[in-house]
Amino acid sequence: MRKEILLAAISCLYELGYHRASIKKITEKTKFSQGALQHHFHTKEDLMVFVLERLLAKSVRLTLEWLNEIGEDKSRISELTIKWWTNQANSPEYLAMMEILVAARTEDALRRRIKPTFDNFARVTDDRILAIFENDNISHAKARTLITASRQMMTGLITSDGLFMNEEEKQAYIEHWATFLQQLFEQKVQETM
Repeated sequence: MRKEILLAAISCLYELGYHRASIKKITEKTKFSQGALQHHFHTKEDLMVFVLERLLAKSVRLTLEWLNEIGEDKSRISELTIKWWTNQANSPEYLAMMEILVAARTEDALRRRIKPTFDNFARVTDDRILAIFENDNISHAKARTLITASRQMMTGLITSDGLFMNEEEKQAYIEHWATFLQQLFEQKVQETM
């Protein structure tokens, strides 16, 4: 039941946005009654916290899988960037997550409830990515800045530029960013030799 509710909530968030994705609209996309849904999630906030927790957990799992796949092969950082964009950031699930995060800007109770989950997501993924650069004379501050800039840039492509750019333009931008990151890394490695 929870999986069906999760999928319905993601669909509503993606199609309607946070404020129009009501419990009633979400219920209409399931085979359950509104009462049954509210038995599990008393409020929209409860449901949105559940959705965000599941989406961030999936994001962490996928990111760690991809990082394990590339191992310590830093020459694949650009590949990882493109893979993260194509398979995760540019998806209805990620846009649904962005809807919840934007709503949390003005809904204090929602923000307080999701902050620990979001902080854990950022810490786990950032720490694992930082570990790749451990022995390359790239400071943690610079590496963390690149990680944060990459995440924010992809979020911006989805939420604002996504309104005005087509898919090919966004993909080209990501590919240029991935190449830039790779060149930056390779330049830094050569400087240390």
